[in-house]
Amino acid sequence: MAMAKTGETIKLSFPVNPAYVSSARLTASSIANRMGFDIDEIEDIKTAVSEACTYIIRTMITDEKSNFEINFILLEGVMEIHMVTSGMPVPTPPDEMSLMMIKALVDDFKLSGGPEKNIEIFMIKKHISSFFE
Repeated sequence: MAMAKTGETIKLSFPVNPAYVSSARLTASSIANRMGFDIDEIEDIKTAVSEACTYIIRTMITDEKSNFEINFILLEGVMEIHMVTSGMPVPTPPDEMSLMMIKALVDDFKLSGGPEKNIEIFMIKKHISSFFE
């Protein structure tokens, strides 16, 4: 199997619909596997992506125009995941449980945006072997 190339970016767009969370998880898993992440790291990435998707879905007003993009940026031993919404967020308090879970699963996490702004989620997962090189 060919390894993913460093510097590649994979861009996906999904409707704000829970039916597509599994597609985002599967894509994240496949990319992480190609990058050489181990099974525990892949599970962390899948769960973080799933929680971030669910956070977005719970936060967005869903209509036919609402969607969100996921960009997977592949670096040497590092996967960056950038998620951004288009459409209007619902003015609700953040889902703190999802945010705590994401923070525990990735090496770096940032959330920005909110009422009347696009929501952006930025996550970084480092391959454990890159810590020892």
